[in-house]
Amino acid sequence: MMGSVFALGSAFFWAAAVILFKKSGEVFSPISLNIYKSLVAMVLVTITMLALQIPFFPDQPLNSWLILSLSGFLGITLADLFFFMALNRLGAGLVAIVECLYLPCVLLFSFLLLDESLGIGGIIGGLMVLSAVLVGSLKKKDLALEEVVPPTDNLAGIIAGVLAMIFLSLGIVIIKEILEYTDVFWATLVRVSAGVVTLMIMVACHPQKKRYLAELKWSRSWLIALPASICGNYIALLLWVAGMKYTTASQAAILNQMSTIFIFILAAVFLKEKITANKAVAICMAVSGALLTIFT
Repeated sequence: MMGSVFALGSAFFWAAAVILFKKSGEVFSPISLNIYKSLVAMVLVTITMLALQIPFFPDQPLNSWLILSLSGFLGITLADLFFFMALNRLGAGLVAIVECLYLPCVLLFSFLLLDESLGIGGIIGGLMVLSAVLVGSLKKKDLALEEVVPPTDNLAGIIAGVLAMIFLSLGIVIIKEILEYTDVFWATLVRVSAGVVTLMIMVACHPQKKRYLAELKWSRSWLIALPASICGNYIALLLWVAGMKYTTASQAAILNQMSTIFIFILAAVFLKEKITANKAVAICMAVSGALLTIFT
């Protein structure tokens, strides 16, 4: 049950972060935004570990460090970079549809790498959540964050979104077994630190590195990017890893997919968007699917 609560909490805070990231993405490039939110996460996790007196160099085998670092490269450097590219090109509405790939990707990698399988209740619940996301995203014009984009941007955005979901799901599944015997905060710090290091190497080798570094200087965009980073890359990230630690990868993925439904709800509350009939049906389906997943 604890793992399910963490997974749902991660979905909620990630939904809040997506709306804020969309706004900050209007000023930051994907690379700069990725570096900024990763640095924020690294600082906050470090402070938390100091406060809780969690060791930074626990007695862990080299293999754990390497796999967690690889997970950070896949799930932060690559996945988040492609995600922000997709978000800038598609908007939150279409990205919500592309994000549906996260669930089947995790289920596939969990089956191949962890030999996990879902029971009947989990399969039905997962299908209900996945269907709910598709139903709720049918009319993209209903989302205030959506804008009309050229077909070429759509194609590039979709490809970027697909790559983001593949790297994200692979990055979390490969550390599932390591999480069984490691601290969530330490594992998160190693992943984030690996992401920051590889991102800085990428910028250092990039011909437009001066532009990216200039974007990281103080501006009013920080007022949006900072709370987005705290929600999405500190709170949601920790809860995401904790959810993966305390429940199966398959069940956690189903509940993580609820983030799209939370986006619909938060948009209605804070952006005054109308809850259309398809969104209302989607919310009911998703909640039912999530409950079925948790209690079966």
